[in-house]
Amino acid sequence: MKKITLILVAGLVAIAAQAGINFDKASSIGLISTSATVKAETDPVTPPEELDQILYTFQGHDTYANKDKTFEVYVVLDNNDIYIKGLSEYYPEGWVKGTISNGVATFPQAFMGIFELWGDQYELTFDGATFTVNDDATVLTSAEGYTTSVEGELLDEFNNVTLTQVMPEAAVPATPTITAFVEDSYGHYVNMTIPTTDVDGNDIFAALLSYHMFVDKNGEIRGYIFTPDAYEFLEEEMAAVPYNFTDYYDIDVAGKQVYLYGDDIAEWTAIGVKSIYTVNGESNESDIFWYQIQQTGIDNISASNVVETTYYDLQGRKVDASAKGLLIKHMRMQDGTTKAIKVVR
Repeated sequence: MKKITLILVAGLVAIAAQAGINFDKASSIGLISTSATVKAETDPVTPPEELDQILYTFQGHDTYANKDKTFEVYVVLDNNDIYIKGLSEYYPEGWVKGTISNGVATFPQAFMGIFELWGDQYELTFDGATFTVNDDATVLTSAEGYTTSVEGELLDEFNNVTLTQVMPEAAVPATPTITAFVEDSYGHYVNMTIPTTDVDGNDIFAALLSYHMFVDKNGEIRGYIFTPDAYEFLEEEMAAVPYNFTDYYDIDVAGKQVYLYGDDIAEWTAIGVKSIYTVNGESNESDIFWYQIQQTGIDNISASNVVETTYYDLQGRKVDASAKGLLIKHMRMQDGTTKAIKVVR
């Protein structure tokens, strides 16, 4: 898919789609036409670090796209003060702060932060809103909704908004899969499918899900670390990568495409990935899925050691064993490990 040069329109569309951003809208208000560097005159809102961030589901109507949307936001309650993170699809890291009085939370117009889009920077403003709050602040509603804007041009536009607190339960996440390991002119990347379900097929919350990758070098297994030295848009090292994270360059949302770097990459024999689901400080991990880069040892796998075999296409979709073409054969062994190889039928 990419890497891309930031001026390529096709690449811009791809990035906008993966980030959930309305490309037509962004282009119509000029957010792809100029190079801009913004220096904020005020600091963005942040809640007190010692307070818990509570997960809520967002349901609202996008008036620009004319469709309903559902995603996850965080709320922090501090006596009569209330903070909400995630109201902007363009800048989900941004917080807004309001005050609760007589069952109504009032959020004034405020600077949310500087976000980057296609190499340019923009100062995002929350245009103010009021929400009706129930007695225990577990449900917030606003028929009028809210907007965000850049220099007076509207970005997010929502009405009929409801925020509902959720009480996630601890769960073991389903095992992710690596469907391809590809070398292109920019380096090596993997395509992954990371389910947002548990091992029993029940839905879990993407906001609480992360993944951790591994490298097998001839039997020497190590965790893969994403470092600022290799990933120019990272500010600090990452081992576990949040499901919803993207740097808009090397790492796609949901691990759909992730570039890997290493001086010894030619010596890697397998790469692995596991999912981690964290609820109230308790983390549960999936099995590690291993993708064999080289077929050394694969031909020697005894059929009696394989307890389950499934097949996937290159888009990560499970297919019938009779499917034709280039497939990923996923084998679960008696010892609980998994192996994957490419097969052509």
